[in-house]
Amino acid sequence: AAETTRGPLCILAGAGTGKTTTITRRIAWQVASGAFLADQIVAVTFTDRAAGELRARLCALGVDGVRASTFHSAALSLLRHFQGDPGRILASKAPLLRRIGNGLPGAYRFRPAGDLATEIEWARNRRLTPDTYRRGLGDHEPPIPADLMQRVFREYERRKSAEGLLDFEDLLERTVQLLEADDRARAIVHERWRAFTVDEYQ
Repeated sequence: AAETTRGPLCILAGAGTGKTTTITRRIAWQVASGAFLADQIVAVTFTDRAAGELRARLCALGVDGVRASTFHSAALSLLRHFQGDPGRILASKAPLLRRIGNGLPGAYRFRPAGDLATEIEWARNRRLTPDTYRRGLGDHEPPIPADLMQRVFREYERRKSAEGLLDFEDLLERTVQLLEADDRARAIVHERWRAFTVDEYQ
């Protein structure tokens, strides 16, 4: 796997089996073999801690210049480059969802805000909106009845917009929209970054 410098490659293994070691050595070999320049490679992962681990391991292998960051940080960087500062970013959905959840009927009022946040993230990562949410559920079971969850989702989006806030899913969605709609931005990204590594693919 580490010597496969080009083309799609999936490393599927359990915890502690050496996935991160393999992908960082693969990146190092992509550079050392001349397949790609370091600044043509992007490595993304889900948490700041994991991104820091990628950077530290690449540094230990003598590789400098690879962009190793979270998905959201990479998206924010692209938005700032092409569109300027996107605005205030919501650090957590929980406070806003707690206030919305307090208005739910009966026992649903006590549903943890984390469950509601996870559901909104599930929907947004599938590019669902409050209007398309129920049609997009399929076999998925929401944490509260679908009509109530749709109401929470709609109110969350409304309040977020009214307060001029963005969440992490907005960063991803706006970046996707940018690359779908702006031919120039897409061409620059295609030219700039030639190899991608995704850690923590789930």
